Amino acid sequence: MLRRALVLSIALFLIFPTLFLRAEKVESSSKGFSITPSQDWIELSLPFQGVVVSYGKKGTLATFHITERNLDKDKTASKTVEQLKWEDLFSPEFRSINIRNQNMTLLGGEKAKFCVYTLKPGEFKKTMEGSLPAKYMNYVLIHQGKLFSITFKDTEDGFALNYPSFLTVIRTLQFDDSKPVLQRKST
Repeated sequence: MLRRALVLSIALFLIFPTLFLRAEKVESSSKGFSITPSQDWIELSLPFQGVVVSYGKKGTLATFHITERNLDKDKTASKTVEQLKWEDLFSPEFRSINIRNQNMTLLGGEKAKFCVYTLKPGEFKKTMEGSLPAKYMNYVLIHQGKLFSITFKDTEDGFALNYPSFLTVIRTLQFDDSKPVLQRKST
């Protein structure tokens, strides 16, 4: 009887591994932040250069990813998040973007700018979405000289159902503010 239960448990784990997953705090110590996704979200492989972490919502096409770049090497180095322009952030494809809503909020203890948008019909939309229309939500914030961009994407039909779960996850964003220990020179 015990052997059957063990074999059944192993079989279930191999067939449905996500049944055994639970929410875990994901820390990217080299990146200086952490998030705590719910059981609905699974970590995906990193699809693009600059993506620090990427997640997909189980049973849906909803995804989100966090990118990071140094502002020191960028022309926006001295800007605040309020001064950032969507035209610059979405360059060179800004003409393909239809911003439906935008505002300011706090995220991870920092001021953040966000927008909800779709892509206008055209070649860029075909490349990004294929034949399945999507809707996006993008947050940008600056923390310690780095620009963080958090982009949620889902089908237009699924967006309203899945973005509340995404918001719950990103509201757990915390930055590690520990400062490096300065070493003294020996004399």
